[in-house]
Amino acid sequence: MGCGPPAGPDPVAPPPPLLATPDAEGQRWVDSTLEGLTLEQAVAQMVIVWIPGSYQADDDPEFAELLGWVGRGLGGVSISIGVPDSYVSKLNRLQEAALVPLLVTSDFENGGPGMRINHAYALPSLLPQGGGTSFPPTMAFGAVGDEELAWEYGRITALEARAVGVHWLFAPVMDVNSNPENPIINTRSFGEDPEAVGRLGTAFIRGAREGGALTTAKHFPGHGDTRTDSHVELPIVAADRDRLDRVELVPFRMAIDAGVDAVMTAHVAVPGVIGSNAPATLSPEFMTELLRDDLGFSGILFTDALRMGALTDGYGAGEAAVLAVEAGSDVLLAPADIGETVDAVMAAVESGRITRQRIYESVRRLLEAKARLGLHEVRTVSTRRTGLVVGAAEHMEVARDAAARALTLVRDHDATLPLPTGGRVLSVTFSREDDLLAGRTFNGTLRSYAREVQAARVGDGTEWPVLDSLLSQARLADAVVVSAYLPPRAGVGSGSVSPRLRSFMSRLTAMPGGPPVVLISFGSPYVLAAFPQAPAYLIAWGGREVPQEAAARALVGAQAVRGRLPVAVPPLHDAGEGLSRPAVAEVVAMEQRLIDPLQEAGFLPGENPIDGGAGPSGATGGPGLWTEGPPVPACPDGWAPPRWTPGTAPTTVARQGGAPGPASSGGAEPIATECRLGDLVVSTRETDPHGAGMDAEALDELDRFIQDALADSAASGAALALVRHGRLVRLRGYGRLDWDPAAPPVTPSSIFDLASLTKVVGTTTAAVRLAQHGLLSLDDRVVDHLPWWRGDDPRKDDVTIRQLLVHQAGLPPFRRFFQDMQGRQAYENAIGDLALEYEPGTRTVYSDIGLMTVGFIVEAVSGMGLDGYLDREVWKPLGMGDTGFTPDSAQWHRVATTEVDDTYRDRKIHGVVHDENAHAIGGVVGHAGLFSSARDLAVFAHMMLGGGTVGPCDPEADLGVPCSGVRFAPVSVLGSGWVDWITRRQSGESSRAIGWDTPSEGSSAGDYFTARAFGHTGYTGTSIWMDPTLDLAVVLLTNRVNPTRENSRHIPLRRGVHDRAAEAILDRPVERRPGA
Repeated sequence: MGCGPPAGPDPVAPPPPLLATPDAEGQRWVDSTLEGLTLEQAVAQMVIVWIPGSYQADDDPEFAELLGWVGRGLGGVSISIGVPDSYVSKLNRLQEAALVPLLVTSDFENGGPGMRINHAYALPSLLPQGGGTSFPPTMAFGAVGDEELAWEYGRITALEARAVGVHWLFAPVMDVNSNPENPIINTRSFGEDPEAVGRLGTAFIRGAREGGALTTAKHFPGHGDTRTDSHVELPIVAADRDRLDRVELVPFRMAIDAGVDAVMTAHVAVPGVIGSNAPATLSPEFMTELLRDDLGFSGILFTDALRMGALTDGYGAGEAAVLAVEAGSDVLLAPADIGETVDAVMAAVESGRITRQRIYESVRRLLEAKARLGLHEVRTVSTRRTGLVVGAAEHMEVARDAAARALTLVRDHDATLPLPTGGRVLSVTFSREDDLLAGRTFNGTLRSYAREVQAARVGDGTEWPVLDSLLSQARLADAVVVSAYLPPRAGVGSGSVSPRLRSFMSRLTAMPGGPPVVLISFGSPYVLAAFPQAPAYLIAWGGREVPQEAAARALVGAQAVRGRLPVAVPPLHDAGEGLSRPAVAEVVAMEQRLIDPLQEAGFLPGENPIDGGAGPSGATGGPGLWTEGPPVPACPDGWAPPRWTPGTAPTTVARQGGAPGPASSGGAEPIATECRLGDLVVSTRETDPHGAGMDAEALDELDRFIQDALADSAASGAALALVRHGRLVRLRGYGRLDWDPAAPPVTPSSIFDLASLTKVVGTTTAAVRLAQHGLLSLDDRVVDHLPWWRGDDPRKDDVTIRQLLVHQAGLPPFRRFFQDMQGRQAYENAIGDLALEYEPGTRTVYSDIGLMTVGFIVEAVSGMGLDGYLDREVWKPLGMGDTGFTPDSAQWHRVATTEVDDTYRDRKIHGVVHDENAHAIGGVVGHAGLFSSARDLAVFAHMMLGGGTVGPCDPEADLGVPCSGVRFAPVSVLGSGWVDWITRRQSGESSRAIGWDTPSEGSSAGDYFTARAFGHTGYTGTSIWMDPTLDLAVVLLTNRVNPTRENSRHIPLRRGVHDRAAEAILDRPVERRPGA
């Protein structure tokens, strides 16, 4: 009967293709499964229940009840808001417990994947938890009118849905939103033109089919012309059959012709058609006679949620379910009570009210859908594929493009837009109190262009003293932007506007000699009806981050505006209206070359890293605009900021008044932090080499040596940091992030996969810091912290943390665990079962597994993830904003590509860890996985040479000092005694220190670093070496494994760089190291 889960899928393989009909094997599975179902199981197959997308423990009472029903034959689940990993974990657990594979559904209708698997935030910081691609609302696609874009919207939504275990989209909404007072459909619809709704909806259906998901046209026979929310009570549609044929049914006919897989019912009454106020969901006249007989629909019919107020007010859970089946529905969605629903339908069958054949017809349709999806073969999904698909950069680009193209300028009486850059803007956000994100991205983005953005937030409860104060502030502004965040929300509607706010807007726009006023709707297009006097009105359609960013950029001319109204805004504007505004060439050029470097470190545009928000009143604007201190030098003649080449990393900032902009704009002179000549990018933070006791000409020769090595294919690019006497004498980028000639140049802020530098920069530092604080001893036994470590080899009982760090623990160099397993638990089991290869302490064998284990110990002792501990204890205090495990998507444009992997992942590796075991375990582990930049590692090296401590610094003021982010006080990461001890050789037979290595014959540190030097290398072509005797640190980052790990030209490059750096020293003798 298909009981028990089949074998799991290939971790990165796509799900089975969506078939038009079940193949022969699938049909046999359908027949045998159907034959084996009891009546209760068959009825349960018709039930799909709502579940939260959040994590739930197995013994959670609600989840335990769900598991019980899954084992009794429940047909499927409709999953709500969560994050991708919680989706996969929960759905896999349910699928493994299911008697028959579950159909998993979710709305994904209004914003695509982002509607359900994004926009989770940690409070109170509002730190985003990441997730699926967030598109603008459906009506935005109506404003664009492009079927190809709607197709892409459907395809990406389906791909990401399948990647988290969702098979069936409750999308697209095919309602014709012809009633401006509709409180619930609104921007969920493509618009008010039936043909346009049909065209765009069927394009979505075709795209979703390409992406492998089933689709649902909803809400039949049409929910667009109502004034009531069916979540609350039963709406009445005032239409006869002729009207339905001309308007509401047009998109559904087109969807059926396009092969839509399902139709969802509407809980509406249409007395003009059937002569009563019976809900359409419960009416055979609609669901059988009209839908199946007249329109020829042969797919699956879902009820809308049976627990909605439109039904529960008049019917019990059981009776509503029976009536829905009698009307023609195949699926009973989200009933108020599962048991009561199943019992009621079974009783109707046993009494003869519903035939057994009728039940099995529906169940056959459902089983055939499951076979089309291949669920009889593979029912679970892999988190490894989730990470490859969900929220992918190429998907996000489509979402940004959609948001930008959808912007609709409905009116602009005074030709206000675009606003000039560099002015003072009063930004007033009107939203519900619980909408914590309203205005956050918009205001932050706007601060990148305006000299000052004064932000205020109001709501229906805002009193006149506050509003009067805003009117006074408006007199001092160059422009006022009022942003309304009123999207439709189930059970709430799209909100209303209080008389006070209407009056405020009237007084604002009527102010004599007042500033221009722009009204922006981040939700309902009908907001203008509340503010009809607004002289300029822009619709961004949704309030998520992407539309907010697009609207802010359009406001100042950074992008064009071309959208058209897909609905009328009576009595003011007709459907099809819209003004076009081209992008302003000067602003676009400015944007390509000028952007705040703090954005690269992860801050929102305009966010002040000191207080977490905007600067003080009267001194806002992009961070750095109001910073005191000596000016950073501009680029020399003939040099340019790297951003002047489109697509490269943004690294320039203006200071001391005025918005970022070229000198000709009347703003401040651009202050370059990195300057480019050809494929060489130099930080203006570098100091004069002579002041640090080094020969400038010799260092120029070092530059040429690196460039020659890159020309000889040692790597596509390299970044170098040299620190001498605590001063930056070199902070440069060479070549490009990839071999593509159009790839961005490498800069000092480019991010590289550090590979085994993780062992020392990350894991060793963390372990020693815990030891310094007395939370562990390096002579502790491993088994005392990790009981699973011992396995069956008694020799492992006495292995110490110190032996792991000096590579004398008896472990092999590595194992290809990734070929057979993934996940933390699997790796712990494998390492625990691993027998030692030699007696601990008798030999030195460099081992990834040892440092992987130290990482596990750090987590066990600290009670935190390795990434979280290092971020809190090391990276943030040092201001190392480029450093961490798995770069954020906002940093990808700065990340160097690594290998073209044709054995494990079958793709070019970019932005994810190269090391296969680190990837399989999840990206955060002790032996590999860190990413960082030369500018950050210069700070780390400065700290190590300083005995574990660095002083305060300001990256914009303290030129020459290694400083990536502001440090307001001295920072001590390790004690000086600890640094001295862990960087010295631990035995005469090995070059190994505690975690670190020391120079030996043929060392990557070259021949001139002294015996007191310490450092490490990484497989991807990275290295860091420090010499306390020479007071010199060298950070060299390359991507030598691009395109293949067979490349070994980096070996002479490394040695040559260190030799030339040492030979450039002028203020002391430098001699070849004995034994080198």
